[in-house]
Amino acid sequence: MSIQINGHLLETDDQGYLVDPNDWDFEVAEQFAKQADIKLGKDHKKILQFMRDYYDEHQIAVDARFVIKYVAEDLGYGEHASKYLYELFPYGYMQQVCKIAGMKRPRAWSVG
Repeated sequence: MSIQINGHLLETDDQGYLVDPNDWDFEVAEQFAKQADIKLGKDHKKILQFMRDYYDEHQIAVDARFVIKYVAEDLGYGEHASKYLYELFPYGYMQQVCKIAGMKRPRAWSVG
């Protein structure tokens, strides 16, 4: 499968995740978000950038608990961080956040 963004054809797996996370940029994020009926706002973009920075440093997708900690501490949502993350991305960390952030779908993760 593939997705076309600004004249570039990007390869995706059978569930729509980027095959090569290095193909990602915010235009890709906007396209994936649009497909998920999400309009990216400031906090969406901060979370996506946090995830991309982690990926650039470690070459793996960041664990959800670190994203929740980021939302709690850096974005200031404290104990409401998990709830806020699900308000921003209603179908969850795996199905929306990782996909929109351009992460490969890790084999060990469930989509359920």
